[in-house]
Amino acid sequence: MIYIDITNKQPPKDWCQKAEIATERIKHISDMAERNAFIKTNRLWAELKDWLLSLSHGKCWYTEAKEIASDYDVDHFRPKNKAKNLDGTEREGYWWLAFDWKNYRIAGTICNRPHNNESDEPRGKGYFFPLHTNCTPANGPYCDLDDEIIYILDPTNPVDPTLLTFDETGYPMPISEEKWIYERVKVTIKLLYLDYRPLVDERKKVWNKCNLLINEAQNIMLDGHTSAAKQTKLKGIFKQLMKMASPESELSSTASACLFSSGIKWAERLVKN
Repeated sequence: MIYIDITNKQPPKDWCQKAEIATERIKHISDMAERNAFIKTNRLWAELKDWLLSLSHGKCWYTEAKEIASDYDVDHFRPKNKAKNLDGTEREGYWWLAFDWKNYRIAGTICNRPHNNESDEPRGKGYFFPLHTNCTPANGPYCDLDDEIIYILDPTNPVDPTLLTFDETGYPMPISEEKWIYERVKVTIKLLYLDYRPLVDERKKVWNKCNLLINEAQNIMLDGHTSAAKQTKLKGIFKQLMKMASPESELSSTASACLFSSGIKWAERLVKN
């Protein structure tokens, strides 16, 4: 997961106008069933898929995958019809955000749709949107969403992607053992199925390639009699590593994790640059 900056971004004007009209209409519908029916017949979010994909360089906002996570959904980060807690109980959804593009996330079906994993354990975000027990869920358009203490890491929050990292096997893990961070990341991994085996395997390939390049570059740099040919090769390796860690590349956060974990200062700086 990497940060998707939606600051100062804006969908096409005609879409915004339609969304504004739909939002005003739904605010005047008091019956839940009628609201859900209105949302179902006004799937405006589907029209924004290509635009949203352009913000993430064609990648799933949660997994950073392209083909691995199959087709894409436009996920409502805060579910529009109903929201499910960790214990399986349900509460009313965030219906007033149904047509709010800032609540949309591009998601691969593996992490977004409910299904079971190899152990027959339920996975996929679906309607899940658990909150910390110490906060009250927002229940209408005039509530402050920032008052909610959420579990699932949000790729549009610059803090959240930094809390998740990967090891050399490609497995996702918390960056810290601090209790709340650890719990959030573990819940996110489970609900978004970030430990889906094909994803883990692809991350491992990225890590291994990155690690080989780091070692090759380090050996050249430690050579006190580096030739012009080796300097040219070193430049090429640096470009490869920078590309692997750039937001445009698939699974770039895995490459970044590998660079940081190397303990080599120049490798760390490649990520920072």
